[in-house]
Amino acid sequence: MHLALLVVGLLASAPQAVAQPEPAPEVRSARPRARPGKAAMAGVLNVNRASEAELRLLPGIGRGRAHAIVERRSKRPFSSLEELARMKGMKGVVQKLRSHLVVQGDTTLRPLAP
Repeated sequence: MHLALLVVGLLASAPQAVAQPEPAPEVRSARPRARPGKAAMAGVLNVNRASEAELRLLPGIGRGRAHAIVERRSKRPFSSLEELARMKGMKGVVQKLRSHLVVQGDTTLRPLAP
């Protein structure tokens, strides 16, 4: 019994470690930094003749989509924009860019003056 009281007394008199609050983490925006948008374009782009670089000038078409278009048309040229829209992930892009896309004729795409 005396031993138990001795242990309790020692524990009570020992300095106790005080938990320090951790510093608050640096607050960052949940949204990543926005990339500068692509310039507005005028004219049309022939998807059967355009290079990957020319395809990437259009908003919504990046490196992956441009590469997929070039790979697909190397097997067989597109006969219509609907055929292009049937490619995975392209339906919305084709709907949005329909006025700038053609499957025949010359490419006249150029950036609009600021």
